Amino acid sequence: MRTRRIARFKPYRSREQGPSISQRILNWGGAVFLVLAGMALAYGLFWAPRQFARNRMLEVIQDYIDHHIPEMARVEQHWMDVPVLQEFERGNEPVVLDYLQKQPLVEAVLDRWGNRTLWVRERGRLVKAPDTPTAQMYRAWIAQAETYPRAQWTPQSSQDPDHTRIPSSVVRGDQYMVIKRWRPGTPQVTEALMQVLGKDAPLRVGSRRCSDADRRDIASQSWGEDPNLQADAARINEALVTVPTLSDYLGEGWDLVGIPFAAESAKFKGQYARMRWTAWSVGFAVAMFVVLGFWLRHRSQKRALLDADRMASMTHSLKTPLAILKFRCDTIRLGRLTQDQADEELLKLGSEVDNLTLMIENGLRVIRGSSDILPVVEVSPDWLRDVAEDLEPAFEAEGRKLELRLDKIKGRAPLPSLRSALFTLLENALFHGKGDVVLESIPLRNRLQLHVTDEGDGLEPHQLRALGKPFLRLRQQGKEGFQREGQGLGLSLLCQVAEKEGWGLSFASAPGAGFHATLEIPIA
Repeated sequence: MRTRRIARFKPYRSREQGPSISQRILNWGGAVFLVLAGMALAYGLFWAPRQFARNRMLEVIQDYIDHHIPEMARVEQHWMDVPVLQEFERGNEPVVLDYLQKQPLVEAVLDRWGNRTLWVRERGRLVKAPDTPTAQMYRAWIAQAETYPRAQWTPQSSQDPDHTRIPSSVVRGDQYMVIKRWRPGTPQVTEALMQVLGKDAPLRVGSRRCSDADRRDIASQSWGEDPNLQADAARINEALVTVPTLSDYLGEGWDLVGIPFAAESAKFKGQYARMRWTAWSVGFAVAMFVVLGFWLRHRSQKRALLDADRMASMTHSLKTPLAILKFRCDTIRLGRLTQDQADEELLKLGSEVDNLTLMIENGLRVIRGSSDILPVVEVSPDWLRDVAEDLEPAFEAEGRKLELRLDKIKGRAPLPSLRSALFTLLENALFHGKGDVVLESIPLRNRLQLHVTDEGDGLEPHQLRALGKPFLRLRQQGKEGFQREGQGLGLSLLCQVAEKEGWGLSFASAPGAGFHATLEIPIA
């Protein structure tokens, strides 16, 4: 035998006991999950667009770098190159002058296989190096470079007092060894860059200490500003796009870096700003759609609950008219009335049935969202008196008195809605209050106030604050159960109707002071 379980049995738990432990865990867990999900979504909508723009910009920058790597390689090759130099004796031969013109960065030359004379650059020619500390330092460099396995050797910081300011290198050729120095900001560096990159150079090039790569406090130099081919360290650090070299041939602790000209840099910054704002706009739009979706969902749920309350309230508001109909039917059936009185009661029954039919139709219109077609007409004192007379049998059955104090000033309102509202207030005074009930109309500036007052026990402040909520019912003090039967939906519907029609509605009460309700409608 097979068994299919449709629902699991759960022990009944009353409202007074409060939610169970599992329900509390689920409620708190759901709240925590929603908070965490909201935080994750907000972070994602903020971070994802920014990361997308950054990744897209990195792709654009990488394309630029790949396109200009050959230029940087040519600059590096010129730094490493040692062209053939024929033998010379004076240092001012045409071949020497042509060699120095093609190699602006060369500062010293030594013949490896000849007499090993050290020649230094002086005013566009080569002269024999005098016995100075600089010449001695150059000889020490060349001696160590000759024992180095590679063709290029760079002095260490301990071997070069200018190591923090000037990159230096010793390059070994077939016959000669040359010393090159990159002096930032000098015409020699500009001339070398002109020879490599040409007059229409695609980018600017500069040297920078590796330790200065992240510094923002370096002072900018006049020779490093656009449109000069040389770039100083400050502008290199400020650049959005940088093109590095592929080796460390400039020496220990030095970088050779290329950057775009000012116009192209501005183009990159504008492109990045557009990408970032576009991505953020998309993220903001997604966030707005998510918020709108939650708002529409909340609105639909609220509308569904409102329609359910209206339907329940409408059925609740039919209770008293039906009781009055039953009372009149019993009166006619028992034969206590004369023929004329019976005919009059039958006419009232027909009128009451018409009112109930109209009330049901209006309630259905409200639920369907088409209540705006109700006509707004004058509310006369006679009409208010007729409404009160319809409830007199209910007051007589309770042994209570309904007193009318109506002003001659008229108001304006949809009669079916106002009739339902007055029925609710008078029923509330009848069933929940004590003593005489007073219906009073008082004109005040541009509105007509309708007051309903009873002489009951009144309400506590917390009860008054909660009044008008659906399914609110008052308990008997010191006893179990509620004071009256019903579902507590009458005042809830009244609050909804008053808000929809633009009426004023207020409640006032205090322990031992009865209950006072005020409904405000426009004056005719």
